[in-house]
Amino acid sequence: MKIIKIKKSFFAILPLIGFIMSGIEAKATTLNDSIPEKSSEFKKGIRFSPSMNFFDYGDLSFGQIASDYKFGAALGMVFDWKMSDYHRFRLEPYVEYQNIKNNSINPDIEAITSFSNLIFGVDALPLVLTYGGKYKGTISAGGFAKYVLNSSQSTTLNGNSVNNFEVEINKLQYGFSFGAGAYLGKRLVELRFYQSLNDFVNSPVIPNSINQVQLILVY
Repeated sequence: MKIIKIKKSFFAILPLIGFIMSGIEAKATTLNDSIPEKSSEFKKGIRFSPSMNFFDYGDLSFGQIASDYKFGAALGMVFDWKMSDYHRFRLEPYVEYQNIKNNSINPDIEAITSFSNLIFGVDALPLVLTYGGKYKGTISAGGFAKYVLNSSQSTTLNGNSVNNFEVEINKLQYGFSFGAGAYLGKRLVELRFYQSLNDFVNSPVIPNSINQVQLILVY
Protein backbone atom coordinates (compact mmCIF):
# COMPACT_ATOMS: atom_id res chain seq x y z
CA MET A 1 0.00 0.00 0.00
CA LYS A 2 2.82 2.41 0.83
CA ILE A 3 4.45 1.72 -2.51
CA ILE A 4 1.20 2.52 -4.29
CA LYS A 5 0.82 5.81 -2.37
CA ILE A 6 4.40 6.82 -3.17
CA LYS A 7 3.83 6.14 -6.86
CA LYS A 8 0.60 8.16 -6.81
CA SER A 9 2.36 11.06 -5.09
CA PHE A 10 5.23 10.94 -7.62
CA PHE A 11 2.88 11.03 -10.60
CA ALA A 12 0.92 13.83 -8.95
CA ILE A 13 3.94 16.16 -8.77
CA LEU A 14 5.15 15.44 -12.32
CA PRO A 15 3.00 18.23 -13.81
CA LEU A 16 4.41 20.64 -11.22
CA ILE A 17 8.02 19.69 -12.11
CA GLY A 18 7.23 20.11 -15.81
CA PHE A 19 5.71 23.54 -15.17
CA ILE A 20 8.79 24.67 -13.19
CA MET A 21 11.21 23.40 -15.85
CA SER A 22 9.22 25.12 -18.60
CA GLY A 23 9.41 28.38 -16.69
CA ILE A 24 13.17 28.07 -16.23
CA GLU A 25 13.68 27.31 -19.94
CA ALA A 26 11.49 30.22 -20.99
CA LYS A 27 13.39 32.58 -18.69
CA ALA A 28 16.73 31.38 -20.08
CA THR A 29 15.51 31.91 -23.64
CA THR A 30 14.33 35.43 -22.83
CA LEU A 31 17.66 36.23 -21.20
CA ASN A 32 19.60 34.98 -24.22
CA ASP A 33 17.41 37.02 -26.57
CA SER A 34 17.99 40.15 -24.50
CA ILE A 35 21.80 39.88 -24.85
CA PRO A 36 22.86 41.57 -28.12
CA GLU A 37 25.07 39.52 -30.39
CA LYS A 38 28.61 40.80 -30.52
CA SER A 39 29.36 42.22 -33.95
CA SER A 40 32.43 41.02 -35.83
CA GLU A 41 35.56 42.97 -34.87
CA PHE A 42 37.63 41.76 -37.84
CA LYS A 43 36.95 41.06 -41.49
CA LYS A 44 39.09 39.79 -44.30
CA GLY A 45 38.35 39.43 -47.98
CA ILE A 46 39.63 39.17 -51.52
CA ARG A 47 40.22 42.47 -53.27
CA PHE A 48 40.01 43.04 -57.04
CA SER A 49 40.60 46.56 -58.33
CA PRO A 50 40.61 47.72 -61.96
CA SER A 51 42.48 51.00 -62.32
CA MET A 52 43.03 54.00 -64.57
CA ASN A 53 46.59 55.41 -64.53
CA PHE A 54 47.95 58.73 -65.77
CA PHE A 55 50.96 61.01 -65.40
CA ASP A 56 50.73 64.29 -63.50
CA TYR A 57 53.18 67.01 -64.54
CA GLY A 58 51.80 69.60 -62.14
CA ASP A 59 49.14 70.77 -64.61
CA LEU A 60 46.58 68.04 -63.97
CA SER A 61 43.36 68.53 -65.89
CA PHE A 62 40.47 66.43 -67.17
CA GLY A 63 41.83 66.85 -70.69
CA GLN A 64 45.16 65.41 -69.62
CA ILE A 65 43.50 62.44 -67.94
CA ALA A 66 41.33 61.77 -70.99
CA SER A 67 44.32 61.76 -73.37
CA ASP A 68 46.93 59.92 -71.32
CA TYR A 69 45.15 57.30 -69.24
CA LYS A 70 45.77 53.55 -69.51
CA PHE A 71 44.03 50.70 -67.70
CA GLY A 72 45.46 48.18 -65.22
CA ALA A 73 44.27 45.95 -62.39
CA ALA A 74 45.30 44.57 -59.00
CA LEU A 75 44.48 41.47 -56.94
CA GLY A 76 45.09 41.11 -53.22
CA MET A 77 43.69 40.82 -49.70
CA VAL A 78 41.89 43.17 -47.31
CA PHE A 79 42.30 43.01 -43.53
CA ASP A 80 39.63 45.16 -41.89
CA TRP A 81 39.52 45.91 -38.16
CA LYS A 82 36.55 47.49 -36.37
CA MET A 83 37.82 50.18 -33.98
CA SER A 84 34.39 51.58 -33.02
CA ASP A 85 30.85 51.77 -34.41
CA TYR A 86 31.95 54.54 -36.79
CA HIS A 87 35.67 53.90 -37.30
CA ARG A 88 37.56 51.06 -38.98
CA PHE A 89 41.20 50.41 -39.95
CA ARG A 90 42.18 48.60 -43.17
CA LEU A 91 45.43 47.07 -44.41
CA GLU A 92 45.48 45.91 -48.05
CA PRO A 93 48.46 44.09 -49.66
CA TYR A 94 48.18 43.35 -53.40
CA VAL A 95 49.95 42.61 -56.66
CA GLU A 96 49.22 45.11 -59.43
CA TYR A 97 49.64 45.24 -63.19
CA GLN A 98 50.09 48.95 -63.93
CA ASN A 99 50.02 50.52 -67.38
CA ILE A 100 51.11 54.12 -67.83
CA LYS A 101 51.72 56.32 -70.91
CA ASN A 102 53.80 59.46 -71.32
CA ASN A 103 52.47 61.37 -74.32
CA SER A 104 54.62 64.32 -75.39
CA ILE A 105 53.41 66.38 -78.34
CA ASN A 106 55.77 69.03 -79.74
CA PRO A 107 55.80 70.83 -83.11
CA ASP A 108 56.15 68.12 -85.76
CA ILE A 109 57.09 65.48 -83.14
CA GLU A 110 54.86 63.14 -81.16
CA ALA A 111 56.82 61.06 -78.65
CA ILE A 112 54.98 58.34 -76.70
CA THR A 113 56.63 56.19 -74.05
CA SER A 114 54.54 53.40 -72.55
CA PHE A 115 55.36 51.50 -69.34
CA SER A 116 54.04 48.15 -68.15
CA ASN A 117 54.83 47.59 -64.46
CA LEU A 118 54.38 44.57 -62.22
CA ILE A 119 54.07 45.94 -58.69
CA PHE A 120 53.75 44.78 -55.10
CA GLY A 121 51.80 47.34 -53.10
CA VAL A 122 50.30 47.97 -49.67
CA ASP A 123 47.51 50.43 -48.80
CA ALA A 124 47.27 51.47 -45.14
CA LEU A 125 44.01 53.26 -44.28
CA PRO A 126 43.96 54.28 -40.60
CA LEU A 127 40.94 56.54 -41.11
CA VAL A 128 37.88 54.66 -42.39
CA LEU A 129 34.65 56.33 -41.28
CA THR A 130 31.34 54.49 -41.67
CA TYR A 131 27.68 55.26 -41.04
CA GLY A 132 24.50 53.23 -41.50
CA GLY A 133 22.91 49.87 -40.79
CA LYS A 134 23.33 46.78 -42.95
CA TYR A 135 24.50 49.00 -45.81
CA LYS A 136 27.08 51.50 -44.54
CA GLY A 137 28.44 54.48 -46.43
CA THR A 138 32.17 54.95 -45.95
CA ILE A 139 34.97 57.41 -46.62
CA SER A 140 38.64 56.51 -46.23
CA ALA A 141 42.00 58.26 -46.06
CA GLY A 142 45.52 56.94 -45.72
CA GLY A 143 48.68 56.19 -47.63
CA PHE A 144 50.21 53.67 -49.99
CA ALA A 145 53.61 52.29 -50.94
CA LYS A 146 54.39 50.35 -54.13
CA TYR A 147 57.55 48.65 -55.33
CA VAL A 148 58.09 47.89 -59.03
CA LEU A 149 59.08 44.22 -59.33
CA ASN A 150 59.43 44.38 -63.10
CA SER A 151 59.02 47.10 -65.73
CA SER A 152 59.09 47.14 -69.52
CA GLN A 153 58.84 50.20 -71.74
CA SER A 154 58.49 51.11 -75.39
CA THR A 155 58.85 54.44 -77.23
CA THR A 156 57.57 55.69 -80.57
CA LEU A 157 58.37 58.91 -82.46
CA ASN A 158 55.60 59.94 -84.84
CA GLY A 159 54.34 56.36 -84.75
CA ASN A 160 57.73 54.72 -85.47
CA SER A 161 59.32 52.44 -82.86
CA VAL A 162 62.55 53.59 -81.26
CA ASN A 163 64.98 50.83 -80.29
CA ASN A 164 67.60 50.89 -77.53
CA PHE A 165 65.99 53.81 -75.74
CA GLU A 166 65.03 53.56 -72.07
CA VAL A 167 64.44 56.12 -69.36
CA GLU A 168 65.37 55.58 -65.73
CA ILE A 169 62.48 55.07 -63.30
CA ASN A 170 62.05 55.08 -59.54
CA LYS A 171 61.04 51.60 -58.43
CA LEU A 172 59.44 52.93 -55.25
CA GLN A 173 56.14 54.82 -55.38
CA TYR A 174 54.41 56.30 -52.34
CA GLY A 175 51.77 58.87 -51.47
CA PHE A 176 48.24 59.51 -50.20
CA SER A 177 44.95 57.84 -51.06
CA PHE A 178 41.35 58.97 -50.56
CA GLY A 179 38.17 56.99 -51.18
CA ALA A 180 34.40 56.87 -50.85
CA GLY A 181 32.05 53.92 -51.14
CA ALA A 182 29.81 51.55 -49.19
CA TYR A 183 29.88 48.34 -47.18
CA LEU A 184 27.22 45.99 -48.59
CA GLY A 185 27.06 43.48 -45.74
CA LYS A 186 30.42 41.70 -45.86
CA ARG A 187 31.27 43.19 -49.25
CA LEU A 188 32.81 46.56 -50.07
CA VAL A 189 32.66 48.82 -53.11
CA GLU A 190 34.88 51.92 -53.10
CA LEU A 191 36.21 54.44 -55.60
CA ARG A 192 39.71 55.51 -54.56
CA PHE A 193 42.12 58.19 -55.78
CA TYR A 194 45.91 57.79 -55.40
CA GLN A 195 48.17 60.86 -55.30
CA SER A 196 51.85 59.93 -55.69
CA LEU A 197 54.38 62.15 -53.91
CA ASN A 198 57.54 61.24 -55.83
CA ASP A 199 58.70 61.20 -59.46
CA PHE A 200 58.24 58.01 -61.44
CA VAL A 201 60.63 58.96 -64.27
CA ASN A 202 63.91 60.37 -62.96
CA SER A 203 64.04 63.84 -64.47
CA PRO A 204 65.82 66.94 -63.09
CA VAL A 205 63.83 69.10 -65.51
CA ILE A 206 60.19 67.97 -65.44
CA PRO A 207 58.55 66.89 -62.16
CA ASN A 208 56.23 63.96 -62.82
CA SER A 209 54.25 61.42 -60.83
CA ILE A 210 51.74 58.65 -61.38
CA ASN A 211 48.21 59.37 -60.26
CA GLN A 212 45.58 56.70 -60.26
CA VAL A 213 41.87 55.98 -59.83
CA GLN A 214 40.93 52.50 -58.60
CA LEU A 215 37.56 50.81 -58.25
CA ILE A 216 37.96 48.65 -55.13
CA LEU A 217 35.76 45.53 -55.08
CA VAL A 218 36.04 43.33 -51.95
CA TYR A 219 34.33 39.98 -51.53
